[in-house]
Amino acid sequence: MLSEEQRAVLIDDLQENLVFEFQGYRPTVNVYRFGEGFERDQPYILVEFMPSSRAKFRSISYVIGNATPNGQYKQYGYCQIENCTIYCYCGEFPRQHNLNGRLFTYAMAETVLKWIQRNWEQLLWKMYASFDRGEDIFAITDESFYDPITSTQIYCYSLNLYLRTQMRWDKIPNQFTGEELVDIIGAYGKSTNEDDYNLIKRIEYGE
Repeated sequence: MLSEEQRAVLIDDLQENLVFEFQGYRPTVNVYRFGEGFERDQPYILVEFMPSSRAKFRSISYVIGNATPNGQYKQYGYCQIENCTIYCYCGEFPRQHNLNGRLFTYAMAETVLKWIQRNWEQLLWKMYASFDRGEDIFAITDESFYDPITSTQIYCYSLNLYLRTQMRWDKIPNQFTGEELVDIIGAYGKSTNEDDYNLIKRIEYGE
């Protein structure tokens, strides 16, 4: 799965780049990590990262290549699946404006969705990750609810994204001297061209 530093990069990307405007209303919208303390000044966005209940992505074999030139030891790999859920929240009448909160909240979710579709592929690529399209993604879900404490309707629309992160390892013993180690092993990922694979990671092995 992604590291905490990588997750923070994704959250910061939303905080620093998203601009929300709807029917003349242009609020400042803060983006927070789900479960962390924050000022609940609506509207706001929460981002949650959770391990997926799906099985690990499997291929024909976990063996993905030689770790040594003559193949005495192999390199292994699989992909972990992680669920990233983004929640957009807003009250019934945002900032006392004469504006329908449900319509604005849905517009928030659409703005987030368009940004992610256009920009996160490149961010994930740099993290050696990608969207997992084995699941339905990019669907906006209504999770609105009534808050009995404030006696107001809280509108919430969420996006579910599944992220796939590659895990690699070998079983070369520390005292191994039988042959030189492979200096570079490439990891390849699909591009938009179905027949084209691009090198996305080089792994250096020292002796």
